[in-house]
Amino acid sequence: MRTQPKISAPVATVFTDGGCIKNPGPGGWAAIIQSGGRVRELGGGEAETTNNRMEMLAVIRGLSSLQFSGEVLVVTDSRYVIDGASKWIRGWKKNGWRKSDGGEVLNRDLWEEIDGLTSSRRVLWEHIRGHTGHPQNERCDFIANSFARGQKPELYEGDGSWIAKKGILAEEKYEEPLYLSFIDGAIEEHRSWAECEARIRGVRGSKCKKVLSKSEHIETIAKWGDQ
Repeated sequence: MRTQPKISAPVATVFTDGGCIKNPGPGGWAAIIQSGGRVRELGGGEAETTNNRMEMLAVIRGLSSLQFSGEVLVVTDSRYVIDGASKWIRGWKKNGWRKSDGGEVLNRDLWEEIDGLTSSRRVLWEHIRGHTGHPQNERCDFIANSFARGQKPELYEGDGSWIAKKGILAEEKYEEPLYLSFIDGAIEEHRSWAECEARIRGVRGSKCKKVLSKSEHIETIAKWGDQ
């Protein structure tokens, strides 16, 4: 869903994603820059952070990498980032970076960076649902999750043809099994079955599943997300 009038031909499109293992916990971010027929990947991680901060940092790093001030389309699955950047931020600034209830705005340091990067160019924000097979979103998710787990995935630059190739995206096999638990809509990742089982033990309606590949991971989260 687009939140501003459609740009006929943005100079660049920036796809972003971010997240962390548990929340807070080790996190990662990723951005794919598409401009002039060229595609470039960016990514990184932090030892202790939150999902929202990684989503924001992905946008910051993506926009910061652009060497021009033309129109930009940012595509993300984070409603927090889109609503904050296109709606809430004006009120926050007017109120001295305080929310309507008087409380301090969380992640103010990153919001100020986003404000600076978006005030000098026209930015269109587009929301997409995560884990639904969108090629660039899934690729960003893979890069961000790799950094969150302390890995260093290879980042590519070129025509973008690698994004849809098997073995890099949906069919990526995990070196070790990953365990997912589900309680009241909240999904967490675990390194062992014992840890996963301990979280759901005795909780009515909870779920636990071992996943062996990126595609299985995506499918499980999408299925549980609809419940």
